[in-house]
Order: sequence, then C-alpha cells, then structure tokens
Amino acid sequence: MKKFLAITALVLGLGVQAQTTTTKKESGIELIPKAGLSIANQNIKNVNGEKSKVAFQAGLGVNIQTGLKNFSVQPEVNFISKGTKIKNNFGNETYNFNYIEIPVLAKYSFGPVYVNAGPSIGFLMGKNDRIKAAYGKTRSVDFGLQMGAGVAIPAGPGKVIVDGRYNLGLSNISDEKGMDVKNRGFAISLGYAIPL
Repeated sequence: MKKFLAITALVLGLGVQAQTTTTKKESGIELIPKAGLSIANQNIKNVNGEKSKVAFQAGLGVNIQTGLKNFSVQPEVNFISKGTKIKNNFGNETYNFNYIEIPVLAKYSFGPVYVNAGPSIGFLMGKNDRIKAAYGKTRSVDFGLQMGAGVAIPAGPGKVIVDGRYNLGLSNISDEKGMDVKNRGFAISLGYAIPL
C-alpha cells in the first residue's frame, strides 16, 4: 500500500509540474480516475490449455497536452489482475497475478476518438502458496507494451472516457530454469476526465 501511494503521488506530481509550465488554454491537464475489467491470459512454454480469465482493474491517469496539436502524454498508476486459467484433469485452475502497473502512453486524438501506445512496468503484489506451487520462483517486475483506442464524450465539466487496450508482456516472469511465462491480455475501462 505504501508503494502504491508513493507511485500515485509521483504521477500526480508529474501532472502538477506540467501544469505550472504551461497554461490551461495551451496545454490542458486532465485527471482520469477509471475502473473496468481485464481479460487476462499467459503464454506458457510447453503448456497447453491456457484460457483467459476475467478480473478487476482500476487506476488513475493524468493526461498532459504537449502543445502539439491533438497530441498528449498520459502516465497512469493502475491496479490490474493478470494470470490465466489452466485446464487439467481436475477442471480449470485459476492463477491470479496482481500488479501495480505504470504505463506511460503517447496519445493522439481525432476529435472525440483517440489512439494510444507506450511502455509499461508492473510490480507484483505478493505471491500466494498456489502460485508458488504451480510456477515455482517468479519475478516481481514485468515490462510490457500497451496499445489501444478509445472515445472521450463531453459530459458536464469533463469527459466520459471509454478505453480499450491490449497488454503485451515482454518479460519472462518465471525465474525457473527452462520455463517461459509471459502475460497477455485486454483491458476495458470506463473513466471520467476532470480538467484541472
């Protein structure tokens, strides 16, 4: 929890710093609380039967206009549940990997519609006994790429944000010799952009 609060403060501080160096008219700042679903899976070497699992995700973003027309940068701090379901002789076993994830996205808008993409880093929040028994040693940091699109609908003083994203894990999260496990998944969220 202390790590989450520290990271959130860092992202908010970045937004405030950007606001002090630009005016609202030229470069608006928006605070975006959001929540939704993650549809997670894993690519596991020499394992068949991986299936997607649906879980919760939520976070906070700061959209910072750059001064270039329609282009902005959006750092975020998110909680997201990743993992997979694996089919075996006893049915489906679900494995949850919960992360605090920090993407930094380049965002380009076409009117209310936008596309975004950028790198992300995730920090694993603990390891339960089921994970240890099934996966052995796992790494606590996961690097990846995110890419997606969404729509920003004016509503009141801000905008309703509907966002869809694909998460591509680049890191092998296993620390066992001969194992290769990479996170994959989609994230769908609903948020509200609050102008500052």
